[in-house]
Amino acid sequence: MIASSEYLIHAREFPAGVPTEYLNRRRSDVNLLTINPSAGTYSIMRFADIISLIRKGDMLVFNNSKIVRSSLKGYFRRADRYVRVNFGYSETGIIVEIRDRMYEYERGDSITFVDGSYLTLVKKYEKYGRFWHAEFSDPNGFKKLMNNSGDFIIYGENSPLYPASVYESELATVDGSVEYPSASRPFTGDIIASLRKRGVQFAPLTIHCNLGSLDASEFFHQKTLLPEYYEIPETTSDMISNTRDNGGRIIAIGTSVARVLTTVRNNDVFRPGNGFTSIFIDQGTETGLDGIITGMHDPTTSHMLLVSAFAGIGLIRAAYESSGEHGFRWHEFGDSCIILRS
Repeated sequence: MIASSEYLIHAREFPAGVPTEYLNRRRSDVNLLTINPSAGTYSIMRFADIISLIRKGDMLVFNNSKIVRSSLKGYFRRADRYVRVNFGYSETGIIVEIRDRMYEYERGDSITFVDGSYLTLVKKYEKYGRFWHAEFSDPNGFKKLMNNSGDFIIYGENSPLYPASVYESELATVDGSVEYPSASRPFTGDIIASLRKRGVQFAPLTIHCNLGSLDASEFFHQKTLLPEYYEIPETTSDMISNTRDNGGRIIAIGTSVARVLTTVRNNDVFRPGNGFTSIFIDQGTETGLDGIITGMHDPTTSHMLLVSAFAGIGLIRAAYESSGEHGFRWHEFGDSCIILRS
């Protein structure tokens, strides 16, 4: 069904950069784009209606990682100016992105922070030149510096900084993501309780989201993303197998969850364990999943190619065009999408 204009929250009255709670709405008061790849159809609902779409015996696999402060302002001496530094990670250590791109940064450049510690650029990240491998002068003091002076990573020149509570989720309990794993944001306590009462199971895994989705010009030829650390408990692996054996559907909450499960899938079994994944998913990738719940993504990012694996780019494009006509909003505080086979 297509909801009436009165039923929808429109972008003009509710900008994507503003959390619902700052506009006297609940987190679940967002729109839901519903795509059925089995039928080749889509409809527009409200997020609370998701309870009617997920059946008894289905399983929702969620990421229990929560965002940590990972951005600092520092003094770049060679240019005599302050710059914003976003911190991520690789398999071997720190990687950083300097958001001020007015300068060509060089190996050996250093950026000094408020406590006197400093960062030294070691070499460019092998695949994506806007990231650098870096060394920090006081590794033992890094967490204290970030807790005292750090910010959450945001994008956009005029994007406001919100308190930590805005980035918390009912399902996220483990510190570690440098960017906000926002897909579970609309899952309020009452919606979770209603789904459990309906007979829907929830299973956790951990994937610490790394620095952001790459632009199309960056990832298209590499077909790999920044590494992200994951852990899948044996209990979660067993729950997924039991759900599948009993005819239930396996639904990922978030693109990162879908990437991890696709990484560990072997002969349609999702193996427990831990490691790093840089997997790139696009149309034609077999994920072994029955659906995904995610935010509304910028069409130029790798997230959009990932969701096309669930429905095909043609259906995704048509559904997105319809959602745009109905005032849907993108990004972490925007609207949601569920792609789910019948």
